[in-house]
Amino acid sequence: MAQFRFAFLLVLAIDAREDAARLMQAAQANWLSAQGKLDQVDQYRVEYRTRLLGSGQSGMTIVQWRDFQLFLAKLDDVALSQQQEIERLADVYAAHRDAWLECEKKVKAFEALKQRHLAVEMQKELRNEQRSNDEFNTRQRPR
Repeated sequence: MAQFRFAFLLVLAIDAREDAARLMQAAQANWLSAQGKLDQVDQYRVEYRTRLLGSGQSGMTIVQWRDFQLFLAKLDDVALSQQQEIERLADVYAAHRDAWLECEKKVKAFEALKQRHLAVEMQKELRNEQRSNDEFNTRQRPR
């Protein structure tokens, strides 16, 4: 049986797909981690606002009120920058996912070629076997 001519390219495509999968998984982990950090900041903002309302009801000075407001503004800035980071990481993940999909297409194409090659080789082998059987059966047998 003849060797599949593109076997080496198939191996390279599989390796590239695995590398792309690892990069995609790392990008997804970074994206999810950033989302978790934003959730923590949001939770802290809610808790801090609750504390502000509680302190406001029991009375506070203007300086304390301003400090609360400044800190809340900083938390809002952090949340905004974290949201931008999440969007950037989502784009990175999408790019890695697209690269993985391209690698997957290549692997599938090479695997289809390999299957086609195997089918052709099997047909050749069956024809050769049939030819050998025909020759054997048509030979004169000594009596």
